[in-house]
Amino acid sequence: MKKLLTLNNFFLLVIFCMPLYLIKINVFNIPTNILELLALSSIILVVVNDKKLFLKKILELPMIFIFSCFLIVFGLLLSIFFNNNHLVGLGILKGWFILPILFSFMLYLKLDLTLNIEKIYKSIFYSTTAVSIIAIFYKLFEITTYDSRLSAFYLSPNHLAMYITPGVFFGLYFMLISILQKHSFKKIFLHAMLLIILLISLYYTYSYAAWLALLGSLIIVSLTVKPFKKIILAIILFIFICGLLLFVSQKNSPKMISLLDLSSRSSLTSRETIWKVSIQLIKNNPFIGIGPGNFQSSYLAMQKYYPPYLEWAIPQPHNVFLAFWLQAGLLGLIGFLLLLYFIFTTLWQLLRNKKSAALAAPLFGFFLYTILHGLIDTPFWKNDLAFLFWICIFLTTYLNKQHYKA
Repeated sequence: MKKLLTLNNFFLLVIFCMPLYLIKINVFNIPTNILELLALSSIILVVVNDKKLFLKKILELPMIFIFSCFLIVFGLLLSIFFNNNHLVGLGILKGWFILPILFSFMLYLKLDLTLNIEKIYKSIFYSTTAVSIIAIFYKLFEITTYDSRLSAFYLSPNHLAMYITPGVFFGLYFMLISILQKHSFKKIFLHAMLLIILLISLYYTYSYAAWLALLGSLIIVSLTVKPFKKIILAIILFIFICGLLLFVSQKNSPKMISLLDLSSRSSLTSRETIWKVSIQLIKNNPFIGIGPGNFQSSYLAMQKYYPPYLEWAIPQPHNVFLAFWLQAGLLGLIGFLLLLYFIFTTLWQLLRNKKSAALAAPLFGFFLYTILHGLIDTPFWKNDLAFLFWICIFLTTYLNKQHYKA
């Protein structure tokens, strides 16, 4: 029992419980949620145990990483200060930036001491799989959206898709490692079944953007990672054929018909309007932005300048870069771009090294997927996705440090 009740396992539990951000509570009249409280508890435990280590390790982080984070946070603070809705903005700063960054940094410290990176990968994989299993039960009981899409306990099918899709990269890692190391058939079969569960639930979200981003990122990873190249290429070929069959199966679905409709009522026309409004808002507020949490009201205020809106409830601009510029200002966008530069240059170096390539591959896939999906949606601006994003950044930083130690 004592072996289970460790700080390492508590960190893994927090990662597994990322979807619990949906359970909202108030503590001393401050709005929060279960995920934030769990993360805060883990942060406090690490700081209390070793304050000196905490300060020492901050200074060891790459300067470009620290500078990027500073620009993002400073840009957010400026945008919050010079815009309305301060409490909502500060809540977003707390829940999507400060707490995830601090939690991920503490995780980075534990990795340096006793925690195994593969255990973190498993926690992410099992969390997304658990959500997928629950989602399949929703499907079995026909609890879906009005257009028969699967959203489970999330607010929308896209939210469900954006959380479970990253699990595919970590699940593939464990399945391929099991094949290469000739583990038992039972272990390989288990990983394969969990991956199938993930893909089934992803299919029923009918999130075409997630499907395409996943397929595109898997193809790029397969052409990059040498240790798995032949196996992954075979899997990618299989997935590509399945993907074509999936899209063919959707040719008469209302969603596909709406997407391909060239009239003014199409799904793409709706996105085009959202992007036009977003760009105009940026032109009106190029340096400071409109502030986090203000897109919905700002978007609605622009309605009189455009044709009748096809969508009204739009909390985000359906593009991760536009979202950063609008909600964190120009400084926040520059910080985000610098962060991406740091991530991809670091992962590219790791993928060139045989010793680190396997562990770097799922992280590379995750960030590729985030960017590809981020072109038409916002796979960061949500509590669980923000935690996952920052965790993967610090895991990348850790692998980079280990690479230079070797």
